[in-house]
Amino acid sequence: MIKILFIALAFLVGAVYGPGSTFGAEENVSVLLPGNPLEGSRLFTGKGCLRCHAIYGVGGASGPDLGQGILKRPLLDIAGVMWNHSPGMAHVFQEQQAIRPQFKPSEMASLLSFLYYVGSLDPPGDAAAGARLFVEKQCQNCHSLGGKGGKVGPKLDHYGRYASPVFLTTALWSHGKAMAGIMEALRVPRPSFERNDLSDLLAYMRSVGKDVERVYVLPGNPQRGAKLFSERRCSECHSSDEQGGKAGINLRARLKGSLMKIAGSMWNYGPKMWARMNERGIAMPPLTTAEMSDLISYLYFLQFIDPPGVPARGRTVYQEKRCGKCHALPGISGTVAPELAKGEKLKTPMEVVTAMWNHASTMEERMLQESLEWPVFKGGEMADLIAYLLSLRKGADQPAKKESSVGKGG
Repeated sequence: MIKILFIALAFLVGAVYGPGSTFGAEENVSVLLPGNPLEGSRLFTGKGCLRCHAIYGVGGASGPDLGQGILKRPLLDIAGVMWNHSPGMAHVFQEQQAIRPQFKPSEMASLLSFLYYVGSLDPPGDAAAGARLFVEKQCQNCHSLGGKGGKVGPKLDHYGRYASPVFLTTALWSHGKAMAGIMEALRVPRPSFERNDLSDLLAYMRSVGKDVERVYVLPGNPQRGAKLFSERRCSECHSSDEQGGKAGINLRARLKGSLMKIAGSMWNYGPKMWARMNERGIAMPPLTTAEMSDLISYLYFLQFIDPPGVPARGRTVYQEKRCGKCHALPGISGTVAPELAKGEKLKTPMEVVTAMWNHASTMEERMLQESLEWPVFKGGEMADLIAYLLSLRKGADQPAKKESSVGKGG
């Protein structure tokens, strides 16, 4: 199911968003939230990544399948993984007589956001598990499916049309408060949803209506989701970074997992949210299916934004990885490679990451000549290193560009 959905969504990228929906203009390449997470699929195919790497079984087999959540980590950690495996990829390029693809910073940003996004898709739901959940969660006390069940709530047969659990999530959000009152009156315990529960329930609904035309929802737009987060007053209670309210949990720090795990958390915390909104006089914000998709996508991409790197730790990384053997820094020797604090195209983290990828083959040759081991980055080290390098630019002729969590476009 995911394989078919991925292929369908890849076509929708071109059909709906068009070729101009990239990460941002070259002068604003530090944007971290993409407008269209699937835009990078064009690059994944066009740059030849698909020849070696599959996405949920679609593509080559010489490299790992990147649709299995192995790159569900912050942006600079994904860049670190690509760097760590660069020598191995270089050997494959040689064996296949392929040219190592080169990227612009905006292209690298789009590619990394796509690789992160594919980790958000849950495994296909289990219809048998969904059937058990329908009984265990006492859904059948109020709702009917396939002609069986209660009549207090609406029939759920039509949800079998929907390929994405976002439709079901939107309905649960829109009607959740009314459902809570009815469940309390009927003394039905309020269910909680964990792991793959929503996907399993939807798979069960699909199994009842097998011969219906599927309805899809476009991938969520994190930039629009960020606007919704503010406009629907979510930020009055919840913080997603340094800003926002303190009454609710810090979503960037606490909200983890796939899109559907995030959706399940929204249901589970519903009563607490309603109580807080009543205290503050905030009306329950209505959400369309498209808006729910955008909002959940934004919440998922909060984990894509790296915690701020620490320059002091980055200096240690710089020394331990022996970067100074080749690269010069202000007052530090190094004559083989360019001085990192003065490069005109090294003013943002994305420019640094892109330069590292584009010049990796040259660096590998030089390191072999110098008998240096290829440095391997662990989680957080790439962010610290780049924070250190950018801190050195304060003494250069131009200051570093400020990182932005939301940029232009959409």
